[in-house]
Amino acid sequence: MLSPEGYRMDALDEQIAAYEGLLPSIKREYGSVWALVAHRELVSTFREFAAASRYAREHLGGEQVLIRHTDEQPAETAPFVHIGA
Repeated sequence: MLSPEGYRMDALDEQIAAYEGLLPSIKREYGSVWALVAHRELVSTFREFAAASRYAREHLGGEQVLIRHTDEQPAETAPFVHIGA
């Protein structure tokens, strides 16, 4: 996938771009939640980061996913997590 500037996007860029595009509708439909994005699609939303991480590990193990909060990102969390099997 190419960015609007024409460079090749890596997995992190693709997930972030998808999240940013989905963010208004996620906030409107779910409010303040952790969003789990994989394959440039919203997988699900969660009230706790641990629940999102556990779901990703159990259902998307080995895939690169983005887990990000719809409010300002807390500094102590990683914006991009690769959960291996």
